[in-house]
Amino acid sequence: MIGTAKPAKGEITRGHVELGSYPDGAIYSPVLIAEGRKDGPTLWLQACIHGPEVVGPLAIQRFLKTVDLNELSGRVVCLMLANPLGFRGYNRLTPQDGYNLNRVFPGDPRGHHTYQLAHRLLDLSLAHSDAMLDLHSGGDLTITCHYTLFHNNGTPEGIESERLGRACGAPNVWNSLEEGLSGCHFTHYTRSGKPSLIVESGGGARVTAEDLDRLTLAIFNVCKARGMLPGAPVLPAQFRLGGDAIHHKAIKGGLFIPKVGPGDDVVKDQHLADIVDLFGDVVEEVRCPVEKAWVGSIRRPHMPIYNGDQVFELVGTKGYDAA
Repeated sequence: MIGTAKPAKGEITRGHVELGSYPDGAIYSPVLIAEGRKDGPTLWLQACIHGPEVVGPLAIQRFLKTVDLNELSGRVVCLMLANPLGFRGYNRLTPQDGYNLNRVFPGDPRGHHTYQLAHRLLDLSLAHSDAMLDLHSGGDLTITCHYTLFHNNGTPEGIESERLGRACGAPNVWNSLEEGLSGCHFTHYTRSGKPSLIVESGGGARVTAEDLDRLTLAIFNVCKARGMLPGAPVLPAQFRLGGDAIHHKAIKGGLFIPKVGPGDDVVKDQHLADIVDLFGDVVEEVRCPVEKAWVGSIRRPHMPIYNGDQVFELVGTKGYDAA
């Protein structure tokens, strides 16, 4: 059992798993277990480690309504809300202590709420699965392009993480070994000896049909790549490879007017955006600070921003591979 959900052959069972405590009771997340009629591995599938990233739970719902359990080997454990307080608070961070949950792993069972939650999530996911797929979608403040992120550190589980990353269907694949992502769930899951990946698409306080299709396809593709469903994953024509990322911050406050979009290729000194004040004057021209990159994410267009707000995630371009 996982929380109150008990798997049963050929069924989807529902329940709740306890992740922490309110002052007056337990903090729960809904959990569903899709159990195939055939034996096989277990995939940990989770969403909303950042509260407003709702494409993830919607994609999980679609997967559960369309997967053929007669064809499924093993089980898919679906944790709908990795951060229930962030979800309820419409917040990328945990409102109670202000931490980014996906930067504090492996957590601390005696630390702040977010650190205790990270410790709980890592323990649960490692104890109940053989691989992990973590769904992200930009949330309310940013829009991400369609990419997969993994931690291939040269170990067998790292190599398998990259294989799954290339199988998930995203045209942009990013092997991140950078220090800034060393506190992520997927990083520590892989370092603990099991493959994992993040798939991103969407955000900007809306859900598009394209983003929902992409994350749903990623679930089916990873299941196929793990031998849990028959058939071959649906792949793009080629992969664009990512290296370390630059998180570019605004120097001035104002309204954010981008000139490029998520996934666009950019080069050194290219004009990426203007920041305009309320008189309509440009107070900052945002230009590309790196030689060659692709836009991993942008701030929501026309959004009011403060100086110091992140406006672009620029992922270094390392080349292209055939699918």
